[in-house]
Amino acid sequence: MGAIMGAMALTLLRDRGALAMTFVLPPLLFLLFAAIFSGAGGDAGALKVAAARLTPAPAAEAFLDALAAAPDTTLRLVTGADAAARVEAQVRDGRADVGLLVRDDPGIVTPASPLVIVADPGRAVAAALLMARIQTLFTTVLPGMALSRVAGQVQVLVGPFSPEQARRLKEAVARAPELVAGGGAELMARQSVEPAQGQPAVTYYAGAIALLFLLFSAVQGAASLVEERRSGVFDRILMTRGGIGALVAGKFAFLLLQGLALLAVLFAVAQLVYGVDAAGHLWSWLVVSVAAAAAAAGVALPLAAASRTRQQAQTLSTFVVLLLSAVGGSMAPRFLMPEWLQRLGDLTPTAWGIEAYQDALWRGAPLDTLLPALAVLLAYGAAGALLSFWLLRRAARLG
Repeated sequence: MGAIMGAMALTLLRDRGALAMTFVLPPLLFLLFAAIFSGAGGDAGALKVAAARLTPAPAAEAFLDALAAAPDTTLRLVTGADAAARVEAQVRDGRADVGLLVRDDPGIVTPASPLVIVADPGRAVAAALLMARIQTLFTTVLPGMALSRVAGQVQVLVGPFSPEQARRLKEAVARAPELVAGGGAELMARQSVEPAQGQPAVTYYAGAIALLFLLFSAVQGAASLVEERRSGVFDRILMTRGGIGALVAGKFAFLLLQGLALLAVLFAVAQLVYGVDAAGHLWSWLVVSVAAAAAAAGVALPLAAASRTRQQAQTLSTFVVLLLSAVGGSMAPRFLMPEWLQRLGDLTPTAWGIEAYQDALWRGAPLDTLLPALAVLLAYGAAGALLSFWLLRRAARLG
């Protein structure tokens, strides 16, 4: 038993890929998910809020100033006669996670809710987070405003206060920061930017899961390159007229078609079961899918070209795919992540692919809106193909 254990220990110590998968990848993924869900890696994820002040009430300005100063909220104030429509537009096209309309004085009782949360049904969590943060804001930063509002609600129920009660209320409002204050009943209302088409959360995760398994299928297909180098097929290909260029182009084309087939099956199931409207946006879906499959091939081929054994290729590919998927949003929406992790996600093809599917299938964006994401995905594909060509050519020169 001791000899067997010793042999296995030596095997593990000599396999750098196995060591990385056992001792490096798990804590690294833990740190990523801890940063996403608890802000352990830095500041908590900041919500991007588009807000419009539709009332001249001073309390509305004070409320927005307090919200802008909150460490977990990035407030973008929209002004002008069409401010409400512009807030909805920013939420609809994804420039803001959630919108806020301050249409009346939040410190008094009003016939309708003074605050309106403008939510994209595809980011319902963002609306819930903003509502919770506003409640916390009224409790910790604006307790006087909350107390005044609660007092006004009591007046509506029991009648006007006596002069003595009004005096004591005024004193209590002045001392509100020292007291435990609450309130906010009927403070906020919620509206969607547009009627839901299907289930927006399902649309998001259709794209997220598509990118995850697109990468996995691509690295599995590209791993055949390692076997061809070991079996001598690679050497025979070098002697043909096409050479390495034909090899890279052929494998890239196969991975592209394989990825399109996978995406067609996945989105067909998503449409039949959950109503994800891929057929209704067929042209946009096809363009995004081609670019996403090209990006996946561009990630997979260099990993296989850089590996000497199939096990090494599988270990390295699994490591890279899991990191790209976690940081890019396949496992959790990126707006829940800390700001630094969101910026890191902008470097991954996963994030661009998911956002492109959201724009195409949920928001119904025109093709010109998709061009930045398509350009990044196609750039990944082209760079990966060129890097694979260089790595294989270098391997051929070294013998």
